[in-house]
Amino acid sequence: MLGLGIDEADEDDDVKIEVSDVSFIAEEDFLTKYGKDFSLSFSENKEVVLTALSA
Repeated sequence: MLGLGIDEADEDDDVKIEVSDVSFIAEEDFLTKYGKDFSLSFSENKEVVLTALSA
């Protein structure tokens, strides 16, 4: 998931964000690069796809 995880934040530079009412933990550098606006969808294989809406 490109730097995002569902584990609890364990470092000072980790940030909790909400995407479609789903909580994610992201590194601050990841959010600086991709922003904080994402969408969730499903692929044809029913895999979750996280898409940055601003970069």
